[in-house]
Amino acid sequence: MTFQTIAAEQTGRVLVITLNRPDNMNAINLELARELCQIAEQTGQNPDIGAVIITGAGNKVFCAGGDLQAFNAFSPEMGAHIKQVTDYFHKAICLFSEMSAPVIAAINGVAAGGGLSMVGFPELAIASQSAKFVSAYTKIGLSPDGSSSFFMPRIIGIRRYYELVLTNRTLSAEEACDWGLVSEVVDDDQLLSRAMELAQSIADGPQPSYRCIKSLVMTSFDSDLTAQLDKEAGFLSDCADSDDGIEGIKAFLAKRVPQFNKS
Repeated sequence: MTFQTIAAEQTGRVLVITLNRPDNMNAINLELARELCQIAEQTGQNPDIGAVIITGAGNKVFCAGGDLQAFNAFSPEMGAHIKQVTDYFHKAICLFSEMSAPVIAAINGVAAGGGLSMVGFPELAIASQSAKFVSAYTKIGLSPDGSSSFFMPRIIGIRRYYELVLTNRTLSAEEACDWGLVSEVVDDDQLLSRAMELAQSIADGPQPSYRCIKSLVMTSFDSDLTAQLDKEAGFLSDCADSDDGIEGIKAFLAKRVPQFNKS
């Protein structure tokens, strides 16, 4: 499939998705949201993809959030148009969160609004030294979207999340790392190579285990302790009986590298 607002390139078992509207600060319009949903759906159905990287085109902006100029063109029906955009955007986030392959955000510049939200839902996030992070919603009289209110309080805590969305404070890459929003900061010219290194280190891993881990984390804040322990026990038992679980234990005991299924 040919895309107009994103680029998708697979290297081995790693898929790199690039938000590709550099002249518009990689902002999210209807077409980008739709194409992000399409690539997420395709990726989740592709057993040859073991890890995903999401980054932005250029070296100044990861994603500036919603395309306000495009939104404003639909005034006075702007709200209905934004709802259509977010429907696709939110479906994409759900698909990325539910797939087995871990997702890595490689933040190569400013992440604002919905772009900041795209730092939250991936399982891993690394940033370039020049990256900056800002909510920006209340600055223009809007409220957060893109799973911001779901993942961000879990990652950085409720108090700091309020500080971001109410004051529109801009975080540097180092501050974002200190807050736990990203786990690593690298030189600008090393970002994609480091993201690829990280992705390749997990892409050949046990996909069923990854799926279980993602599911456990997603439900951990909604479950009581007993329910979560039951879910952990069930997943652990299932993994132990799976081909990957059997292979992993045999490899560990034999002191060799496991050969997990690539599906």
